Amino acid sequence: MYLSQEFLKENSIFYTMNKKLGLLFTILLLAETLVAQTRAIVNASFEIPAFSVGTVEFLGAQNDPMPSIPGWYSTNGPYGGLQHPMEIWSSGYSGVNAAPGLGNQYNEINCSENARIYQIICLVQGEKIDWSFYHRGRAGIDVTEFNVYDLTGSNKIQVFETATSTQDWKTYTGSSVFTGPTGFYQVSFEAMSSANDNPAVGNFLDGVNIAFHPMVEFIQPNYSGVEHVGNNLPRIRLKGTVPEGGMNLTFAIAGGTATPGIDFNLNTTLLIPEGEYSGSNSVAFTLPLTIYDDELLEQDETVVVSIIGADAGGQLLDANCDGQSLLTSTYKIVNDDICVTPYIISSSPIPFCAGDTILLHVGDVSNVEWSTGEKSLAIAVSEPGKYVVTSFDHNCNSKDSILIETKVCDCNVVVPTAFSPNGDGMNDLFRPLNANQCKVEDLELKVFNRWGDLIYTSTNIQNPWDGTYKGEPAPTGVYLWTLEYKIQGEKEVQPILGAMTGNVTLLR
Repeated sequence: MYLSQEFLKENSIFYTMNKKLGLLFTILLLAETLVAQTRAIVNASFEIPAFSVGTVEFLGAQNDPMPSIPGWYSTNGPYGGLQHPMEIWSSGYSGVNAAPGLGNQYNEINCSENARIYQIICLVQGEKIDWSFYHRGRAGIDVTEFNVYDLTGSNKIQVFETATSTQDWKTYTGSSVFTGPTGFYQVSFEAMSSANDNPAVGNFLDGVNIAFHPMVEFIQPNYSGVEHVGNNLPRIRLKGTVPEGGMNLTFAIAGGTATPGIDFNLNTTLLIPEGEYSGSNSVAFTLPLTIYDDELLEQDETVVVSIIGADAGGQLLDANCDGQSLLTSTYKIVNDDICVTPYIISSSPIPFCAGDTILLHVGDVSNVEWSTGEKSLAIAVSEPGKYVVTSFDHNCNSKDSILIETKVCDCNVVVPTAFSPNGDGMNDLFRPLNANQCKVEDLELKVFNRWGDLIYTSTNIQNPWDGTYKGEPAPTGVYLWTLEYKIQGEKEVQPILGAMTGNVTLLR
């Protein structure tokens, strides 16, 4: 929807809202531009958006509430319903064509006044800037200045070129060093005058080509990493355009306590592929530094590396526009060659069953010897006893030990469920049976009648109950029994402690 300036001014609420929204939009857009700036002129020949040949369009600049032309800002005042318009012509309109070989569209800087159009770029003090652009007068001699203003647009910082042209396209080229302090600026084309002193017309511009050479620096002044990993190496960021064929960076060792060839190796060159780089940390390059694990007990050491050169127009300057050029970075090698105490892991719970075999494995080390003479990280063990492992990693002599115990697992005590003490020689006695002839100690067998009276007790597995009570045959029936016992193993073999209860039927 289009709201004319007259409508907005007649309706103060809409006018106020429009002004506030325009200011808010400009602030948000400026913040986004400063973050995302890639040091390249956007829409350099004004071809976006494209429209019909032989026409003229008034488009909202980036600082207009309704921006419609990428990249460009304008100081033109309200015109055609826009607060900051840009006047874009296409070839053939009023008999004027775009500059040769540059598409169909071009800009008339004087939309309604002697204005400036500009883009916001980070410039670094001392950097070299190359440029070329096409300029043409509309009705006679027009004058445009290629210059730099501060970020507010209040102060002119530097003039690179003054273009004075008649009604033919003229190419302007040049190179200069930026002398202002590092920061974000308005890189501008400013209409200084137009033919017949008519500020509403004049100063055609096309084919803006400004070469902002890539800037290179370290992201941080200090890094550190663990020796045996060599991680978190210094990172290098770039901002600008790397040309076809790429750009070679050159490095040199600038100091530190680490020894080249023993503690580290530095590849002194790094090829950066061609492309456009924004200075973002996410697309940074890793310093070609290799850290060696020398397995020596020593203090932490450092490597100091400097960026000393860049070909293909690269500049060793501030790459994120914060006013600091980080061309040297220190990497601390954190020594992890310490005496590590080994620890033994058993493949089975201890004690384990006598006669079985388990594995003992040692962790956190690599060069070991066991008390058995074996030098592998894992050994098979079947005998009880104390096992010691010694680690020789990093020229150390660290030990760990484990006491291996076994237990009896295959001894079973079986209790009959019935017996018949009738003197026929078959099942005349009641007693626990030692199925594996294990060594049973501390046995206690008790038998109770149905009323809970203790009628028999024994502490010897060889002394059975003959079915009598107080010298008389006990009556036929069911009796309750309890049994507690210990089966003793060999030396360093843990005994089995058992407790059982059940019923036995006495038959006659």
